[in-house]
Amino acid sequence: MNAGLARATLAACLAAAVATLALMAWAASWSWSGLAFMVSLMAWCVSPYVPLGFASRKPRASRRGAVALLVTVIVVAGFAAVVYVDAFFIHLDAQGALVFLFVPVVQWLGALAGIIVASHLEPR
Repeated sequence: MNAGLARATLAACLAAAVATLALMAWAASWSWSGLAFMVSLMAWCVSPYVPLGFASRKPRASRRGAVALLVTVIVVAGFAAVVYVDAFFIHLDAQGALVFLFVPVVQWLGALAGIIVASHLEPR
C-alpha cells in the first residue's frame, strides 16, 4: 500500500535534484579553474535530497509516515524552487548566487525534521 507513496517520494527527490542541477548549469559561468568549486557546490545543493531519498526506501508500516515523508519532500523542494526562481528570474541581483549556499541549510533542517516526524508516526 505504501510502495506507491515511496516511489512518489523518491521520484520527487530525483526531480528536485535534477531541476536544481539544471538551474545551476544554466546560471553558472563554466571554467576549468572553477570546476572543482562548481562540482562541490552542486553536491551541496542536492545533498538535502539524499537523506530524503534514503528515508523513502525504508518500508513504512504506516501510511501516515509515508505521507509525512512525501509532504516533507514537496515542502523542501517547493521552498527551494520558490527561492531559486525569485533569485534568478524575479529579483535579479549580483548576490543572487548566494542562495546556492544558504538554501541547502534550510532544506537540511526541514528534511531532518520531516524524517524525524515520519519516523515518530510509525507504530512501535
